[in-house]
Amino acid sequence: MMVTSPAPPAGKGGGTQRLLGTFGGVFTPSILTILGIILFRRLGYVVGSAGLLQALLMLGLATAISVNTSTSLSAIATNRKVRGGGDYYLISRSLGVEYGGALGVLLFLAQAVSVAFYCVGFGEGVAAFVGGAELVVQVVAVAAAVALFALAYAGADLATRFQYLVMTILVAALVSFFMGAWAAWDTEVLRASLFPDPDVPDGAFWVLFAIFFPAVTGFTQGVSMSGDLKDASRSLPSGTFLAVGVSTVVYGAAIVMFAAALPLDDLAGDYESMGRVATVPWLIGAGVLSATLSSALASFLGAPRILQALASDRL
Repeated sequence: MMVTSPAPPAGKGGGTQRLLGTFGGVFTPSILTILGIILFRRLGYVVGSAGLLQALLMLGLATAISVNTSTSLSAIATNRKVRGGGDYYLISRSLGVEYGGALGVLLFLAQAVSVAFYCVGFGEGVAAFVGGAELVVQVVAVAAAVALFALAYAGADLATRFQYLVMTILVAALVSFFMGAWAAWDTEVLRASLFPDPDVPDGAFWVLFAIFFPAVTGFTQGVSMSGDLKDASRSLPSGTFLAVGVSTVVYGAAIVMFAAALPLDDLAGDYESMGRVATVPWLIGAGVLSATLSSALASFLGAPRILQALASDRL
């Protein structure tokens, strides 16, 4: 492989005009991906299977990995001019083009394929609301993919405005959950939830950690927007650490609230436990749909920027 002097990627949505700041360009796509489907559909199951203390330990381990990765990212971003390509750009300029090229292709493929997964997840969520067979899921998924493509093609600025709407829905869903969990708070249930329930089917710690860990990896979505940031060297570190910090607080509070609101056996046997606790249950369904859409849009924006940077380097 060979590399030429890198140039800022040109073209629609990724080019020479940098429009985004820390909040819209890094924090928003990162926090929306972190506060995603695992928070709404799997966190209660993890708490119910592992108990409160082990769930908090999983959160601590996952956060430690995120913080170490964010620290490395920040060290690179603040010591050189950051251009388009996100993770690929940072890896290739620190470890060399061989590592950067190999990992860049994988990063592009992973984000491109994830669009399909998120759109299918959105289709399943809509089908659960309105009813319908597999055909409904497929039609809704295709419609979502086309609409998100149009948003991504229109540019990062318009896509970021759409993400603000998604964030509003997610905040409303979380407020509904925390209000319901606070009303259902039971100190005795919390004490009984400290350790795994022997009557709950055994879930190995590392298996449950593997289910939970993808929740915290979403902070890399903000990195993918490096070429669209007004000041990438400033926005990448601050936006990433802010997203990791806020999401850690949200997940930690949600774990405690789950453990105090419902017995472990109820949590372990019901993926819909968040909706049962929330004061407005349909907001949780809206939050799930919003989470899948926002994650798909983040991948729609990130994947082509990685491929564009690879092409600009002639790898």
